Amino acid sequence: MVITSLPPHTMSELRQLFAQMDACARELEVVANAEYEAIRSLDAEQIMALTDRRVVVHQCLAKLEQDGRALRARARIPDEMTMEVLIDMFGGSNTAEFQALRRNLYERMLHIDRQSQENSLRLRAAYNVSSTILQHLGLVEKEQSYGRTATR
Repeated sequence: MVITSLPPHTMSELRQLFAQMDACARELEVVANAEYEAIRSLDAEQIMALTDRRVVVHQCLAKLEQDGRALRARARIPDEMTMEVLIDMFGGSNTAEFQALRRNLYERMLHIDRQSQENSLRLRAAYNVSSTILQHLGLVEKEQSYGRTATR
C-alpha cells in the first residue's frame, strides 16, 4: 500500500509527539544523573525514589509510543514505513527540522540506555561490596552458594 497524502494535522501531531517524548527523555537524563549520585553515596532512600520516578517516566513513554502507533493507524501509514521515510515523504519544508528532532531523540534515548546500564552495574557492585562487608562483620549471614560436587 502506497500512501500519497496524510490527513492535515498528522505532521503537527507528530511534532507534538516528538516534543513530549523529548521531555520524557530529558527527565530520564535527570533521573539517571541523580541515580549516579545516589549510588555513589549509597543513599538507598534516594535510589528507591528515583526508581519510582523512572517507572513513571517509562509509563509516560509507553503511552506516547501507543499514541504514535494510533497516529500512524489513523493516517493509514504502513507499519513497515520507517519514521525517517515518512518524514522525507511528507515533511515538506520542515523535513530537515523533523529529521533533526527524530535523530536527536534517538541519540538521547541511546545515551540514556547506556547511562542506565552503567548505573545498573554500579548498583550491583555497590550491593556486592556492601553485602561482603556486612558478611565479614558478621552482621548478615553469608549467602549460600552451590559448589561443584563430583557425583559418580
